[in-house]
Amino acid sequence: IGFFRFFFGLLILSPLILRNNFAILKTSNLKLYFLRSSLNVFGMLFNFTALGLLTLEKSAAFGFVSPIYATIFAVLILKEKIRIYRLTALIIGFIGVIIIAQPSLSGVEKGVYFALLGQLCFGLTMVLIKKMSYKDSSLTILSYQYILTSFFLFILFIPFFEIPNSFQFLQLATAAFLGTFMHYFFNQAIRLTEVTFLTPFKYLGLIFASIFGFIYFGDVPSVYTWIGGTILFSSMLIITIRENQLSKDIVKKSDINNL
Repeated sequence: IGFFRFFFGLLILSPLILRNNFAILKTSNLKLYFLRSSLNVFGMLFNFTALGLLTLEKSAAFGFVSPIYATIFAVLILKEKIRIYRLTALIIGFIGVIIIAQPSLSGVEKGVYFALLGQLCFGLTMVLIKKMSYKDSSLTILSYQYILTSFFLFILFIPFFEIPNSFQFLQLATAAFLGTFMHYFFNQAIRLTEVTFLTPFKYLGLIFASIFGFIYFGDVPSVYTWIGGTILFSSMLIITIRENQLSKDIVKKSDINNL
């Protein structure tokens, strides 16, 4: 699934890569791209393993731990400042994740370790994207992601080679189309703002996943999912309101200085 997902995405990007004689691939961040793609592969493997050991709901909940890792890495690597409102929002968001995951007092499931390792990989990739975006465009970042990740996954895919049927082919192509545009918009967002500002918005994915899961599969989320999702949304709301206030303050100070 992972190989075809990125391979079909690479086919979608091919016209852009071939245009202007591969000019889009010119970069000085090649080592970072190899590191980022390696982390992508390990993150996928860890998360697929976790999915096999945990319930779907719990596995999805752990998917929202990566913003916490990303914020920590952004402070350590990118030297971003984490304001009290951002820190508060992330803590509130983490509480929401805990409520959804419903940890047991009897111990920690093995799948939890794989889930946390997978999200650690994805959290670090968010910071690497930000670092690469200082010099490269969103399309360059996206192109290298799909080229290198497809290559790494193909090596792992060879022993399990299987041609999908027509319906599976359509599903994989659709996933590739949606995933490719998702990655492009995500890379663009990271280029335009700080990682610590973006991370709470990732929690919205839980709400959308619950809605689509109910519409297409009839999955009814537990009350803990809705309570946790509400808390996660609150964390996003806090940081959004605060950032708007800061932006207005900056504009006002700029206007005063220009008088």
